[in-house]
Amino acid sequence: NKIFLTLLISILTLPTQALARIDIVPQKIIIDPRDRNSEFTILNLFNTTGKFRVDIVSYKQDKNGIYKKMETPLDVTFDPKKIVRFSPRQFEIAPNGRQKIRLSIRKPGDLSDGEYRFHIKAIRFADSNSNEENTVNLSMNMGVTIPVVVRHGKIFNKSKLTNASYIPPQQSNKNRPEVHLEIERNGNISSIGSLDVYQKEQGQEKKIGTITNANVFTEIDKRYFQIPLTEQPNNNSNLIVRYSDGKKKGITFDEITIQP
Repeated sequence: NKIFLTLLISILTLPTQALARIDIVPQKIIIDPRDRNSEFTILNLFNTTGKFRVDIVSYKQDKNGIYKKMETPLDVTFDPKKIVRFSPRQFEIAPNGRQKIRLSIRKPGDLSDGEYRFHIKAIRFADSNSNEENTVNLSMNMGVTIPVVVRHGKIFNKSKLTNASYIPPQQSNKNRPEVHLEIERNGNISSIGSLDVYQKEQGQEKKIGTITNANVFTEIDKRYFQIPLTEQPNNNSNLIVRYSDGKKKGITFDEITIQP
């Protein structure tokens, strides 16, 4: 197929910077009730200098973890575009360099206890200049987003694992062993953590599955998960699923045991 061959050659001859990316660390920001500011770092993983800008966007999560972009804030009493400031907001980053950004928040005086969320989007503006011959240049803005969780006043959260089951490869849509379950969230803040699956046999535990961003945000009270396993568990073993706090190490929200 001549069209496919031409496309393949174009991809293989993309310049290095077109195959690179940008990133933000950390991958999520949680601001506790007593805090008013935080910091994050944008990484320019291209081999050319880039112009960047930080913007605010809002996303709503559904029970399957799918995000829908919103034109308005998640909560009308907390409009991040009016009360959140970045320093700097627009800047350049050298090749393979980084830029630290300070985030500050002015909370409304009558803000109710609970949690408020928005997303940070870091955009690298398109660069249409290319000095390389016989290459394809990508003339598009590139961006990456992370969630910012702002907690205020008296907060509480209790999460529970329910409806857990083992799915063998022959019953999985992706032909791999999986654990399916739901996280039920109860409280006025999100449940942010990681799901880990361990195979326990003869008193020993071995991790065979994980999901690091097992987050149930405040707009939903239940989320469904499919955890891929790296190997098929033995018939005489038990599977232990732990839901652990994503911020405070050593804190387990809930734990459940199932049999393959």
